[in-house]
Amino acid sequence: MLKKYYRIFPYLFLALVITAISAILDGIVTRRMMLMLDYALGGDMETMKHRAPILLILAVCMVPLGILVAMANNYYKRKANISIKKYYIKKVFGKNIAEFQKENNAKYLSAMTNDFDTLENNLITGIYSVGSGVVNFLVGIWLLSTVDTRMIFLAAVIIVVNLTISIATSKPTKKAYKERSDMFDGYTSYIKEILSAFHIVKNYNLQERVTEDYNHKSEAIQQKGFLIERLLTFVYGGQHLFINGSLHGVICGIGYLAFLGKVTPGGLLLVVEGIQRMMWPLFNISENLPKLFTSGDLIRKLEKTLENTNSYPETVDLPEFKQEIEFKQVAFRYEEEEGLILTDINLRIKKNGKYLIVGPSGGGKSTLLKLFRKYFQPSAGTILIDGCDLRDVKRDQYYKLIANIEQQVFIFEDTIKNNITLYKEYTEQEIAAALEASGLTDFVHHLPEGLDSIIYDNGKNISGGERSRVVIARALLNKASILFMDEAFASLDMERAREIEKTILGLKDMTVINVSHIIFKDTRELYDRVITVKKTIY
Repeated sequence: MLKKYYRIFPYLFLALVITAISAILDGIVTRRMMLMLDYALGGDMETMKHRAPILLILAVCMVPLGILVAMANNYYKRKANISIKKYYIKKVFGKNIAEFQKENNAKYLSAMTNDFDTLENNLITGIYSVGSGVVNFLVGIWLLSTVDTRMIFLAAVIIVVNLTISIATSKPTKKAYKERSDMFDGYTSYIKEILSAFHIVKNYNLQERVTEDYNHKSEAIQQKGFLIERLLTFVYGGQHLFINGSLHGVICGIGYLAFLGKVTPGGLLLVVEGIQRMMWPLFNISENLPKLFTSGDLIRKLEKTLENTNSYPETVDLPEFKQEIEFKQVAFRYEEEEGLILTDINLRIKKNGKYLIVGPSGGGKSTLLKLFRKYFQPSAGTILIDGCDLRDVKRDQYYKLIANIEQQVFIFEDTIKNNITLYKEYTEQEIAAALEASGLTDFVHHLPEGLDSIIYDNGKNISGGERSRVVIARALLNKASILFMDEAFASLDMERAREIEKTILGLKDMTVINVSHIIFKDTRELYDRVITVKKTIY
């Protein structure tokens, strides 16, 4: 993720260069104004008239330059945020399906909301704020040095002391931010869980218990935030005390020199103005440095969520399925400490064959299907496709060859057409054929907007059977070589399920593997083989 952020450095550099130009020009205008004051007090009107137009032009230039500073800063922040978020979501979808399904995806929600918000404030905004603060601080020092060069030494001391304080406090601050981020992971997961179980909470009158738990978790996160802010308050307090003490000491010293007549009135005002210009950048730097130091741990945490523990190299290209899939002495277990879910699986699936997989609950039917889909790798034995070890076949290429119809379907909040085509181009005839085969034709025709009708919130405005038929149409339209079905007809009425199953089994150029507990006598005969799974195959 840091490498991705480094690519945004040109935009950060541009924003800081424009900020530096603006700060330097502002400093020049300020110095010229103080000189004008000395000329006025000295009665040198001729010099004032000569230099006034230049000062006015420089002052006018400050307006568009200030607008440019804001635009460059906002552009940098936008590019940085978009770049990091694109990188993260791309890496999330680069994870293995099996590993992702084992994890609680609430941690990804927490990362893309709370953690990204923290990164924006602490890293993206923080690094610009520190850079801008340094530039403005140096301009303030330059203004002071035009009165007394010893101010440069003072600036060096202030910088070293602030940096030392920030580094010394970074460790406890990092720890607190990480703990708060971890708490947000659990908090997000909890909120997702209780909202998903809303009907259960209401039906079993659990509102009071859930509310109490919610309040407890919310208070814990707020307390952690309070502790972080309290810690930073002490840090900022120490830094501000030192900064204010140093700068007020400078004012006293310069005031004494003015009393002795060694500094002009304009010089005195220039020092005061320079100190004012130094104070805001110093406070800004002192507040952002501790936050900046915490960003590394947060980035490492985010990168950890993106790692695949299975990094087996896939080297075999498989542009098409030609012959057969073969299981040879395949066994599988989910965890090392558990017993085998499947054992001694020997099976041949011929191209364009139709296979029904049945068996008792817990017998391993769905696990066998996951092995077919390359979600998991066998614990023992080999799965071959066209003579190649499925483990070696490139995942992306294999997924292009297969289509899936799941019992738990997912519907995008979009039009029926886009949910069926999945944003790919098909002819009207192809779409019509998929609608007819899945039994959606009448349903679509009766909708006021037809295929352009919107399906909301994972299909909440259509029935469960219609949701299933949308997914079936999606799979048929995909024209994959292999179709995997997992209890695909569970939400359909028996007659409609029988019709759709006959249509699917009549497809000549598709291999069908159907896991189902719904078995019709008249369609059972259409399968090339009925496979019974009970830890092994019968």
